[in-house]
Amino acid sequence: MNFEITDNDIDLGKVKDLLFNSKNELTVSFSSQVKNRVKVSQENFEKWFEKKIPIYGVTTGFGESCYRTIDHNFSSKLQDNLVSYLMIGTGHNLNEDVGKFILFFRMVSLSRGFSGVSNELLENMRELFNKGIYPVIPREGSLGASGDLIPLAYLANNIRGKGEVYYKGSICDLEELVKAGLYNGYELKPKEGLALVNGTTAMEGLCFFNYRRSQFLTELAALCSSWLCISVNGRNEAFGKLVNEQSKKFYGQAYMASLITKIIDAEGYRGVSYEEIASSDGQTNHYVQDPYSLRCSPQVLGPIWETLGNIGGWLETEMNGVSDNPLFDQEGNLANGGNFYGGYLAHSMDYLKICMGNLADLMDRQLALLISDKTNRGLTPNLVYWENMSEEEKHLHHGLKGVHQNVSAITSEIMAKCMPNSIFSRSSESHNQDKVSLGMSAATQCFDQIETVFTVFACYLTCLVQAIDLRKVELKGEISQDIYKLVRKHVPMVKFDRALDKDIQSLRKALMKMANEKGTINV
Repeated sequence: MNFEITDNDIDLGKVKDLLFNSKNELTVSFSSQVKNRVKVSQENFEKWFEKKIPIYGVTTGFGESCYRTIDHNFSSKLQDNLVSYLMIGTGHNLNEDVGKFILFFRMVSLSRGFSGVSNELLENMRELFNKGIYPVIPREGSLGASGDLIPLAYLANNIRGKGEVYYKGSICDLEELVKAGLYNGYELKPKEGLALVNGTTAMEGLCFFNYRRSQFLTELAALCSSWLCISVNGRNEAFGKLVNEQSKKFYGQAYMASLITKIIDAEGYRGVSYEEIASSDGQTNHYVQDPYSLRCSPQVLGPIWETLGNIGGWLETEMNGVSDNPLFDQEGNLANGGNFYGGYLAHSMDYLKICMGNLADLMDRQLALLISDKTNRGLTPNLVYWENMSEEEKHLHHGLKGVHQNVSAITSEIMAKCMPNSIFSRSSESHNQDKVSLGMSAATQCFDQIETVFTVFACYLTCLVQAIDLRKVELKGEISQDIYKLVRKHVPMVKFDRALDKDIQSLRKALMKMANEKGTINV
């Protein structure tokens, strides 16, 4: 499948479908309008270059060294030196998907006709992308302004024909692919090294990855809330239109309530009506309302869903924008600015971390309600399988008690990562970069947080399916059946105390795969 990059804005939803579902079969091309805009921008840059006046990062040093002039004859060498001295990244590598996104988003940014780069540079980037050659990028080292200098230096190095890359699912040396004739390498022209590294694209690629997975997890939380209601014989009017659409009109709350209702209705479940509740000796024979972790789940999940909507809007604007410096427009103007400051992306990940903390906490609270025989309304303690078990043996087993202990522990770790990164700005680079976004730091911490949230869901789903089987509920809805089968494929019913670590890890990986490939539970 080929995707043509034009001078029109790109829809984020379309990009999600293309980049996640293409399985490396996606190719890109540039429209004639894009090529013309790039050509005009480069020509306008060259006119300024020929005037032999100081141009930042072309005939001057970088950052605080911008007052130091560089001879025009060394401007190409300056670009090479920039890429080389910035290759000081540390930490784990970003995964192949994120490397792919970064290459794609950088092509889009440089194709907008404001960066003064050549069509030859874009063609080399396109060649790498179309051949499934993606950058291997260490995730540590970016201040988030001037953009992701250190991470993007690894992309620029690949364009030169050097460094490590992902190719056919493995990491290899690009020099070997060059020797094999898969790629020739490229010599950076004046301004092009700076245009490649001076942008927000590395954090954008990781933010995009986090965003999609978080959407999946939020939908999955709606399914979990539905299953909890069924498992504990909960009340379902809390998810109806009177509460969530008529009396209050937050669209996120209404949407999540409708998802919960859709899943419950597909099972034919109906809670006890008020008319059926009787009382004797001063007590009712059924609960008139449920604990907050169940009853208020639309009010918890709604703000998360709306925040994801805001994040998606910011990601789309960032993707279609230009984040390097200096800029050269179609009319020949030159301007130095700060579009490389990843403020919107930093805030998006800070907000998302708070959302994921709330999501994990909700699942932990729901699990606490489910696991205890004091609150699970007739289920066994810790969801132990007591069928055909003697009275003497019953109390020997502790079922899924350890699962909840694990969830409680890791939920606290998730919540500890909710502290926003953007407030920890540090003055750097001789106080030239005296206010920085730390957007990449926020994105990497959010990534780590989400990895652990998947563990929470693997544990909680294991317990929910156990409860459903103990109730002898036969799930009928397509969505519920799909997730039930996925859980049972990796975690058989727990009929006696046994190790569950490998089962949980297997289910966690399956949920991650589903999130990456589908991005939805098909609600």
